[in-house]
Amino acid sequence: MFKSKKRDNVILAIILIVVVVFVCTLVDIYLGIGTLIGGGAVFFGWPLLKELYVPFEGVNEETLSFLDTAVLQENFQIPHNLPIPYAVLDIRGHILMYNEKFAEVFTDIEDATPVIEKLLKNSGGGKSILIPFGDKSFEAALDHCDIIEENGAIGTVLTMTMVDVTERQQLAVSLSEQETVVGMIFLDNYEEVVDNLDESRWPILSALIDRKLNQLAQDVDGVIRKLEKDRYFFLMKKGMLLQLKEKKFEILNDIREISVGDHIPVTVSMGIGIGGNSLDESMQYAKASIDLALGRGGDQVVVKEGESFVFYGGKTGEMGRNARIRARVKADALWELMGESSGILVMGHKNGDLDSMGACLGICAIARAMDKRCNIVMDEVGVGIRRLWDKMMANGSHMNLTLKTGEALKTMDAKTLVIIVDTHRKTMVESPQVLEAAKRIVLFDHHRKSADAIDQAVLVYHEAYASSTAELITEMIQHIGKRVKLTSDEADALLAGITVDTKNFCVKTGAITFEAAGFLRRNGADSIRVRLLFQNDMDAYKAKASTVKDAELFMGNIAISVCPANVENSTLTAAQAADELMNVTGVKASFVCCKVGDTVYISARSFGDINVQRIMERLGGGGHLTVSGAQLQNVTTEEAKDAIRHAIEEYLKEEA
Repeated sequence: MFKSKKRDNVILAIILIVVVVFVCTLVDIYLGIGTLIGGGAVFFGWPLLKELYVPFEGVNEETLSFLDTAVLQENFQIPHNLPIPYAVLDIRGHILMYNEKFAEVFTDIEDATPVIEKLLKNSGGGKSILIPFGDKSFEAALDHCDIIEENGAIGTVLTMTMVDVTERQQLAVSLSEQETVVGMIFLDNYEEVVDNLDESRWPILSALIDRKLNQLAQDVDGVIRKLEKDRYFFLMKKGMLLQLKEKKFEILNDIREISVGDHIPVTVSMGIGIGGNSLDESMQYAKASIDLALGRGGDQVVVKEGESFVFYGGKTGEMGRNARIRARVKADALWELMGESSGILVMGHKNGDLDSMGACLGICAIARAMDKRCNIVMDEVGVGIRRLWDKMMANGSHMNLTLKTGEALKTMDAKTLVIIVDTHRKTMVESPQVLEAAKRIVLFDHHRKSADAIDQAVLVYHEAYASSTAELITEMIQHIGKRVKLTSDEADALLAGITVDTKNFCVKTGAITFEAAGFLRRNGADSIRVRLLFQNDMDAYKAKASTVKDAELFMGNIAISVCPANVENSTLTAAQAADELMNVTGVKASFVCCKVGDTVYISARSFGDINVQRIMERLGGGGHLTVSGAQLQNVTTEEAKDAIRHAIEEYLKEEA
């Protein structure tokens, strides 16, 4: 224990005070009395002042004055024979003493300063933290050691200990790299490829694909097995997966480049699961990953580790599929579920657009054919559907059709069927409370799948290749048949939903899209009435022109602009401006912001070279490869533009 000379100092102080008082008394009796009182106040009051001013753990700056190396070495025996690095510090982190092992680690003692600073911030009470230094790893800790005088504690020093855990850390890394990774591979469009390929070339195509995948397994020292003609299962070590990540999963490009004549390219999706408590749990992760990859349009890799997802690839558009059989099965299942329900609630996403509203009205038409009560959950009419809504109210149709969240919750029971359209994300639905209260859920959507998808639905029709949700609902109505009678407003709304999401049948338009439009036209839809829903007044047209004029080019080929918010239906105007910017030569992507209230809406467009969906996902949004969007709360338009630039930079860095 450290022994200070405080007692001797006290005696000297008393003698000094007595001498000073005696001298002062000889000069003047009153001066002597005053000096006696002052000296006594200082002598007895100083310990109290020291207690009131304690910069750290009961130690003040004056106490540090005698904690020098010479005094410590004389009175404080440092355990030099300890087999671990050990040092004594003052409360500011200055090294006072250390043993030989400490000197072996820090040949230049100044190198210990950043380590000590880190310890002072993160360690206390003997709690150790991991600190890498050079090619070694140490568990280091600080503890307090009181310096005791015979009659009490007068100060504290810090003791620093370090334990070499390099071998343990290397073993932990090695074990982590040896962890088994479970994966599934699915050929996205195998059926479509072989349908367009001469039958004699099928074995060649299959052999080339198998060769590429077997070579991949060989390169990563893994195992791959073919389950079906278009499905594979593989195992590898986690350490090898890191190599695939570094190369951005080149297998996606290798498969796409396979050529056995003129045919559409084969694309592949991979779902990988890591970090499960068992192989079975990792397998469940892999299944969730492959479902997400396919739901996002395929041609990509999704890695699920715990609760997080990481995406690679996704550079091609969604592959159209012959979904007639699947659509008929879904239609039959929907009819059965609606028939068993006590009531039906349908809702789209927040700030609904014509696609979500058209899909909701289509569901209402099906429910009407079954004599089932059906209401649309909508707390307020959004600007995107205001014209359609006003038209419906003027016609007197669909009165009392909507319910606010509170009213909808009162009508719900265990047999209420809740149908979600035009979104699959929990955070994007019109009423999260209704979703949470629902016992039975049906989901219809066409957006690329996101990680926060609704996972408790009893029926899901989620097709990323579809042009719109209105197209999917129209398919349902077609398969159900003549039992469903559409009103002119419902037919117009469904056609408007298809029109707005296909940009007047220019984007993501397939044969099924035109068939759906033809069906709606035969059932009362009018293209002129639909066209009137998209008309802009002069102010909106000027705002769109101003948005295009004021656009800035980011990185030379990405247009970013802000749409004025003081116009009617400014979000639709912003979307139209984003479309217009894509007509400018050299522009590969466009992003237009528009602030309404506390929300900044972002419309993103591209021709496919830049995946705007992945950029918008970084901002909490989503959509498709070429058409996407996001909503940012409580930010300015300038802050939104900065967020867009940052998201673009991160995306391009990943793609590099």
